[in-house]
Amino acid sequence: MKRFPGLRCLWGLSLLFTLAALRLGAANPTIAITNLPAFGTTNALGGYVANADFTTNCVAVFIFVDGGWYSKPSCQTQLTPLRTNGTWSANVASVASDTTATEFAACLVPTNYNLPCVNGTNALVIPPQAMATTYAVRVDPATRRFNFAGYGWWVKDSRGGTEGPGPNYFSSSTNNIWVDAQGWLHLKITYTNSQWQCAEIISDRSFGYGQYRFSVNTPVSVLGSNVVLGLFTWSDDAAYNDREIDIEQSRWNYDYGPNKVEDFAISPYNSGQQTNFALATTLTNSTHSFIWQSNTVAFQTLRGDYTPSPASSNLLAAWSCSQGIPPAGGEQVHLNLWLINGTAPQSNLPVEMVLTNFAYVPLGSPQPANWLSGSLTNQTVQMKLQCLPDWHYIIQSSSDLLNWTNLTTLIATNPTAPILDTNLTANRKFYRAITEP
Repeated sequence: MKRFPGLRCLWGLSLLFTLAALRLGAANPTIAITNLPAFGTTNALGGYVANADFTTNCVAVFIFVDGGWYSKPSCQTQLTPLRTNGTWSANVASVASDTTATEFAACLVPTNYNLPCVNGTNALVIPPQAMATTYAVRVDPATRRFNFAGYGWWVKDSRGGTEGPGPNYFSSSTNNIWVDAQGWLHLKITYTNSQWQCAEIISDRSFGYGQYRFSVNTPVSVLGSNVVLGLFTWSDDAAYNDREIDIEQSRWNYDYGPNKVEDFAISPYNSGQQTNFALATTLTNSTHSFIWQSNTVAFQTLRGDYTPSPASSNLLAAWSCSQGIPPAGGEQVHLNLWLINGTAPQSNLPVEMVLTNFAYVPLGSPQPANWLSGSLTNQTVQMKLQCLPDWHYIIQSSSDLLNWTNLTTLIATNPTAPILDTNLTANRKFYRAITEP
């Protein structure tokens, strides 16, 4: 708990900043990309490093362009130094074609890093010296993009032809993919221009090891016999079976029997890398998740919203796999609704599924959030929260320390986050930050 006594005298308003964090954790080195140059520009790639010695470590940057990975800024200059505040900036456009790179990787490595230059390989092998790695994805701005659940997504469009899975026609139309007023995502298969058109969105960033949670709010009965709802990771990297980790809802044309409507799988689906089970066709609100670690993936399906300690009656399925686990590296999250073999839905009618949320949570336990500063100016409380990227925080306020109201929720994208409160109706106010599990 921290107090800012300098605020007490303003308008007689007493402000107390408190912290409630669920768990404590070690301060592991982290690296983040915060400045992604716009597609087609020569601007620098930039970011920051935390919990690392800035004098003995640096950054190795790689880009994926024209089907291959390359070291940047060049083979002669593979390392980017860290500034004293932990930030870094790298030239990633040394030749004209670099401005169309679609993926970026940044690794925190020691300054004595000395490995052969990466020069056009189709798979990026993370340097063994890397203490932390992060990825960023960039697409042509002509591609449709939108936000859902606090993350950015771009929309797949097969542009009149067919693509996998299926193969199918995929449309970026708002008739196939949209977010409603509640912030829920709708994926819909429609019959348009004499074609059954499917829906797929792809996260505009890579997450890596951690927990992936998908909240679905549609009865699985709408899927019929040959519709598939896919919730998975993918990296276009054949060296690691495309890093495909799947949660799918489908009857697969009854290949597994009439009642098996969900499967967990890790490509290439060898024996021991796939399981399937039944879900009640009336099930609506459900949460499907997997925890991806370097040596295992643990899957789970829950009735209702996510909780770290669900009641046994709400735990519908759980399965863990330790075979064929791919290393993290550039994979993105895909959400799609598609037709097996591209054939019409069993009902011959449009099919729609609704997802209410997606969340990614890093492995381990975060350090407690910490209030760094607070001030009162022009009837506005301005605060700064110290946090860890990708963790979710709930900011609450109270006038009596008994009844708390949510002020805002946030997904941390930087080591600090600004918090504002303009609703000062009480003569004293308390604040707390809760790290979500």
